[in-house]
Amino acid sequence: MTKCHCIMLSAVVLLAGCSTFHNPFWRMKPDYSNLPEEALRAVAADIEQAVREGNRESDIADRDGVMVNTPEIRQAIRARAARREILSEFLDTGHAYEKQNGLVYLLPSKEYRKSTKRRQRDRNALLIMNENNDRWTLYEGIVKASNLPPRALSAVQEIFHEARVEYMSPGHKYETPEGEIVEKGAE
Repeated sequence: MTKCHCIMLSAVVLLAGCSTFHNPFWRMKPDYSNLPEEALRAVAADIEQAVREGNRESDIADRDGVMVNTPEIRQAIRARAARREILSEFLDTGHAYEKQNGLVYLLPSKEYRKSTKRRQRDRNALLIMNENNDRWTLYEGIVKASNLPPRALSAVQEIFHEARVEYMSPGHKYETPEGEIVEKGAE
């Protein structure tokens, strides 16, 4: 294959994306039309509360068109609940934050590199990767199982981010709608 073909193929994959490759460069504005918003907010609150409590056997009901009782979604909730203590400890360090797109991101800094060894950074990266994979499974699973339009995905992500901020511990960092990274206060 020529160099030109490789570049073209890479560009197509990067711009098009698929359900297993999430394009970090392109995020659509949340579309709340045709979305059972109140039901989704209630489901998101129930899921995030179960995760915070470490409840691996939570029984979260489908609500008003928002379907969450699929094997994939239940497994993602169980996995997130199982790792919630480790993730919370890592968020306590201040080296990671909850981004508005509903995912956890690392805040790379000199302090982080100085305070950790390579193996610990590798474990932290694996922790974030697994958490984000389960979150994607949850978001995409809800869109698919609930027969929501694909453009509703960013709204689902935003709603879960808002629910997560509500249940996060004081001192944990998150991104505001304005794009600032702030710490949750002791409310």
